[in-house]
Amino acid sequence: MLTLVVNPIAGNGLAQRTHERVRALLESRGIEYRSFVTQAPGDAEALCRDFVREGAEAVAVLGGDGTLNEVVNGLALSDVTCLLVPCGTGNDFAKAMRLPKEPLAALEAQLSAAPGRIDLGRMNDHVFANVSGIGFDVEVLRQTVRFKRLGRGILPYLCGVIAALFRFSPLCARVSFDGGLETDMRLTILSIGNGQYIGGGMKAVPDAVIDDGLLDAIAVDGIDSRLKIATLLPRFISGTHARLPLAHVTRCKALTIHCPGMTVNLDGELIPCDVAKFVLLENALRVRKCAQNA
Repeated sequence: MLTLVVNPIAGNGLAQRTHERVRALLESRGIEYRSFVTQAPGDAEALCRDFVREGAEAVAVLGGDGTLNEVVNGLALSDVTCLLVPCGTGNDFAKAMRLPKEPLAALEAQLSAAPGRIDLGRMNDHVFANVSGIGFDVEVLRQTVRFKRLGRGILPYLCGVIAALFRFSPLCARVSFDGGLETDMRLTILSIGNGQYIGGGMKAVPDAVIDDGLLDAIAVDGIDSRLKIATLLPRFISGTHARLPLAHVTRCKALTIHCPGMTVNLDGELIPCDVAKFVLLENALRVRKCAQNA
């Protein structure tokens, strides 16, 4: 049986509208299903923990990256298969999975695919599927919320970027990779990727791969000027910021960031902390790997 988890407000109601189409598709194929509609933040994670305990076979999440984040926190390190029906604003992890953009096409591709596993990341007690970050990225996310009414895709994010330029200042942090020596940095941005994309298609971590057993980290250090940050935005969109002289690119299984009072972006969720300990969870999520994402 397939269990559907639906966030009715995801994608300005797209998930709710897609729910009816998904039900019709499953009924036409003779696939048994049940549906659970979330009512509040945290519901999807709590439901998925229950599904793991009861031995559910598969969960299909109808929502965006935020809903998916809750689901993977409930399903991580279990044998329950996670299917993604992308219905959010950015759908960045669907891009990392190389799924079709259209929600039903994405579901159909996964229904006929072979099972496999992908990696996840964990920051302290929080699991993430896609990209985590501190610095400018966090301020952009705070501002982007104001512009979600502009619709899906990259436009709300770009508006958030412009607004963030007038509010951001770099963070003084101490960073270590794989338990090595600590390095003091004045961070403009530090992105830690299992996946590649944020903000509806911006390549924050361009070389990250979701099943390679490593996290990719890109730190841009020491850029204070708003004008300089603004001139780098096209490179951040295309992923070429990783080649900047001030960019430090590392592939690792763990990293630790000390920065009192910082806020960490985990798949679009903001988590305040003083110390962020990241580790890779290899093969932590069971999925369906269709031909496009094998």
